[in-house]
Amino acid sequence: MMIIFLSKIKSNEKLLIRIMLIISIIIFFSFGLYHLTDFISADEHYWLYDSEGDRIHQYWKAIRERDWEDTRINDKPGITLAYISGIGILFEKNPQEIVLEDGDQHKIFNPEKTKEINFLYRLPILVLSGLFSLFFFWIIKRITNNGWIALFASSGILLSPVLLGMSTIVNPDSLFWIFGAASVFSFFELLKARAKKLVFLAMLFFGLAMASKYISLIFVPFFFFMLLFYYFFEWDQWKENREKFKKDLLGFVAYYWLIILGGIAIFLLMMPAALVSFEVFYESTIGFQGMLPIFLMLFFFQAAILVDLLVFQAKGLFCLYANTQRLKKYLPPIMYLFLAGMVILVLINWMSRFRIIDLENIPYTLKRKDEFGNLPYFFRWVMEFVPVTFALTPVTLLLLLFTWIKTALWRNRHNFLIFVLSSFFVIFFAAVIQQGLLLTIRYSIILLPFSLVLSAIAAYDLTESVEKNIPEKIFSYIYPAVLTVITVIFIFSYFGNENNARGKDPIINFYNLHFTYFIILGGIILSAAYILIWKIFKWLRTHPPKHFVVWIFLAVTGIFSLWLINPFYFIYTNDFLPKKYTITGTWSYGGYEAAQYLNGLPNTRQLTVWADAYGVCEFFIGRCIRKQIVDMDKYKIDYMVDSTNGQLKPNFNHKIENKVWSLILDGRPRNYVQIFKLQK
Repeated sequence: MMIIFLSKIKSNEKLLIRIMLIISIIIFFSFGLYHLTDFISADEHYWLYDSEGDRIHQYWKAIRERDWEDTRINDKPGITLAYISGIGILFEKNPQEIVLEDGDQHKIFNPEKTKEINFLYRLPILVLSGLFSLFFFWIIKRITNNGWIALFASSGILLSPVLLGMSTIVNPDSLFWIFGAASVFSFFELLKARAKKLVFLAMLFFGLAMASKYISLIFVPFFFFMLLFYYFFEWDQWKENREKFKKDLLGFVAYYWLIILGGIAIFLLMMPAALVSFEVFYESTIGFQGMLPIFLMLFFFQAAILVDLLVFQAKGLFCLYANTQRLKKYLPPIMYLFLAGMVILVLINWMSRFRIIDLENIPYTLKRKDEFGNLPYFFRWVMEFVPVTFALTPVTLLLLLFTWIKTALWRNRHNFLIFVLSSFFVIFFAAVIQQGLLLTIRYSIILLPFSLVLSAIAAYDLTESVEKNIPEKIFSYIYPAVLTVITVIFIFSYFGNENNARGKDPIINFYNLHFTYFIILGGIILSAAYILIWKIFKWLRTHPPKHFVVWIFLAVTGIFSLWLINPFYFIYTNDFLPKKYTITGTWSYGGYEAAQYLNGLPNTRQLTVWADAYGVCEFFIGRCIRKQIVDMDKYKIDYMVDSTNGQLKPNFNHKIENKVWSLILDGRPRNYVQIFKLQK
């Protein structure tokens, strides 16, 4: 039966691809719905739980009362949350019942009401994220002209632990990565297909991205960058016809401004505060952090281009493109090797416990701009690569490296797409470094869907001969050699002598005999294993179920990653990062589990608990305090909940009797939630 099924795969590829996509969506919802109500993330209390003062209710109250200035509910601005998560308002009943008793310093919550509100406001985001994969599949298929690449990318997005985790949290980034990625893909396809409906899609998604986070303004110069480099990569279409070049470029410039101005108009309609206040409008657009000089430069260049097109009949641009074509051989490969080199440097440096560059004391869970800004410029670039490097699953990360290394050495049929998505990494990192911002994975979430598309291209290329003249015998040893070095360092970082893992010498001591023998033996074994895998992929190229088998492999590894981190998806960190380090903190995960332990104690309702972060009190049925200063004459605290990077520090003088419960998230000791019994 299986043989018959596999024999029919090739003749029913379209149906098979759709079935695989539906299976991916089902897996997404299966993991996403589990534990959906049983946590409160770090910033969600600003958006939920207070029907009189939280941001979502504030927005709709302002709309209802026509208090337009009050529609600016946040500096993100997070308006799309009011529309998507705000669907929950239609179904919530008696939201004030979440707090049963509100004392001077303590509160008693209704855990069931907390769960109900979590479900009502999170479910719309989860549903949107899952179903939006259908759009991603459609647009990526159009961009690549390949259903399998679209399937690999869409499934990767659905099965990414971090993206799944983000899809269960009421936060502006939960929607920004969706609309931001959709706007870039739509604009790319507009350049390629020139279909007018794509103008309106790009405009819509850019406007929604703007209404999610102001960082979407980076797409204004980036779209123009895409437009200019489209002509650079596709110059053969116009090199013999300057009049056609002028006409097409004028048309695309018009489309560009229609998208930008239309997107801003959508944003203004969604946040009327920017319509009635020039100051808000300015701060939301050209006056946003660091954007004014970029906008001025952009206007200058566009004015110069229009003068050349309308006055000089495109002579300047035509000459510029014609005489810079040789840069195609050098510019993209240099960028790909830089990106791959930075990722490999991060992997080796962190897996070897900072034996190359000592950056161990730079925390990712705190906003330390001063300390970050004092680092050497190159070190800042290294730091920015860390979150995305360790937030991707191992397979996705290795496929991403494959794409960059391979495309740097040989031409790819998706050259322009790879260049656009890769260049966004460089532009994005350069922008945040200029702002002195140390990225967390939440701030760099937009890079994940782009990484997954690049990885999908690599997964397809591994089973197809993209260029018949590629010297595969040479390449089949280059990539395994890179993977061998990374993997050997990874194994050594886990099983090597912990006392010798970090030393004063910043360079790995290759003269250590133990380490040298380990490198040689491990290199031989792993190189053989990688070459065997390469041979298997070569075999798949000539057999019918090759792409189906690749999808199965990608899906299984994605499910495995989800299973390992379940249910704390957002703090997923791949095992290339040694367990002693972390890139996210707990993000208030584990508070529900701590509350469940406390709820199981005798006389729970008579207990008083102090918690240093949100996410515990809301699920605890006794008295709970979340205050920095506690009136010790009035309250005798029985238990204290302590977590990684808790917002509060205890200032009371109760002595700790003993630790009665603890939870280590993802096996990383720095990500903990623990409960201490206090002496009265």
